[in-house]
Amino acid sequence: MSLLGILSTAGQSLLTFQRGINSTNKNISNVTTEGYNREIPVFQDLPRSGVFMNKIIRVFDQSLFNRSIELNQQLNSNNSYSEILSTVENLFNDALESGFSTDLNNFFNSINDMLIKPDDIAARSQFLANAQTLIGKIRSINDSLDNQKQDITLKVRDQITQINQITDQLAKLNQTIKTKTLDIEANNEYLNERDKLIKQLSDLIDTKVVFNEDNTVNVFTAKGYGLVVGIQNTPLSFETDTNGNPIVKWNGVADITNEIQNGQLGGNLKGIRSINDQLNKLNDFTTVFATVFNKVHRKGYGLDGSTGLDFFTIDPSKSSTKIDASNIYLNITDPKQIALAQDNTYLNSDNTNGKDLLGLKNNIRVLYTNPSQPVLTPAEESALQSSLNDSNNYTYIRDHTLAEFYNTKLVADLSSTSSYVKQQQQNNKYLYDAITEKMKSITGVNMDEELINLTKLQRSYQASARVITVTDELMQTVLNLVK
Repeated sequence: MSLLGILSTAGQSLLTFQRGINSTNKNISNVTTEGYNREIPVFQDLPRSGVFMNKIIRVFDQSLFNRSIELNQQLNSNNSYSEILSTVENLFNDALESGFSTDLNNFFNSINDMLIKPDDIAARSQFLANAQTLIGKIRSINDSLDNQKQDITLKVRDQITQINQITDQLAKLNQTIKTKTLDIEANNEYLNERDKLIKQLSDLIDTKVVFNEDNTVNVFTAKGYGLVVGIQNTPLSFETDTNGNPIVKWNGVADITNEIQNGQLGGNLKGIRSINDQLNKLNDFTTVFATVFNKVHRKGYGLDGSTGLDFFTIDPSKSSTKIDASNIYLNITDPKQIALAQDNTYLNSDNTNGKDLLGLKNNIRVLYTNPSQPVLTPAEESALQSSLNDSNNYTYIRDHTLAEFYNTKLVADLSSTSSYVKQQQQNNKYLYDAITEKMKSITGVNMDEELINLTKLQRSYQASARVITVTDELMQTVLNLVK
């Protein structure tokens, strides 16, 4: 090989190793960058012409990436759903005195106190105070659930906006990647950005990602609605129904609300459904409780001779037509109007109706003092059931007790669901962390490895430079000989 040929080969090697050093330096610089995939320069021997950099491989494991996205969607759903359930649980936490189990017991126990001495105004006043406390607690929980639902609905709206922004960026990135296929180094950076956006999208919603041969991606909802197809994105839209429940529509047409299960959006939608379920049970409990108590109270006599009075009514400031947890209101303010007597000739001493009121604590089907007489007529019972959100709630209370419905349907069911979701959350976090560590071990930067590579490339670069220097000296010598 001629001296000029040696110079050409050494120069080619010098440039090649410089690119390799740059690539390694890039890896080292991004050792702590989240979402960065390390790059591996691939050198190829050129027969009689040294070495050149054939390509730069971006280390990427698609199967692990897909699995991490899937787990991330589930984990974010678990996180959002579990947070909502925990907040709802706290509203019914009797240990923290936020529930009303104790208040319900106090309400009925104070009836027992009045039965001992029916004309005791102090005992009657205490009963009204306990009733007011119970009502206040029920309405407070109802308002808290309603406020929580509104807050989550606003979150859903904001998350849909974020989803649309990300899908718009992905569509634009697809366009860029299609036009940058020849610039490998720049393309790798776009691919890193693409994967970061997909990860952010999976935080919010469950999606399916299809990787195309040209490195672009198509993104669909779990049920196949296209969010990003090629360079086009289809936005989601947000609406609310007449009950304030969020509705998510694809392309402004298809209602996909119930199809979204994962991501923060899916977790929030499941949380709203749980809140609605809890509100329905609370309202049904309150309606049944107020209806049967009013029915028994109306047939008795107060200490002042009053009769036919409802004990509970609808808050005058509300426009409702049915007593529920949002509007239950105390209709009796004078303790003398509490109807404890059934015989109006012994108003000071008769407590028969009071016993029936107390009997409702354990049985709303029949009267305590007359077990053959039902509290509600068949027609009243049918009307009550049809007014409830779920007629089975009345059946449960009728066959059990008010307290059992509270403890089982309002507290235990919620606690059971919350525990199950927390267990799923823990399992998915363990799996996600394991997958993430596995991905980092493959695609992340290993400083020891990079430093070794850097040393090898620097030595190769120095060797090439030395060849150039020696060749130059030889050429100078040859030129001097011919002078």
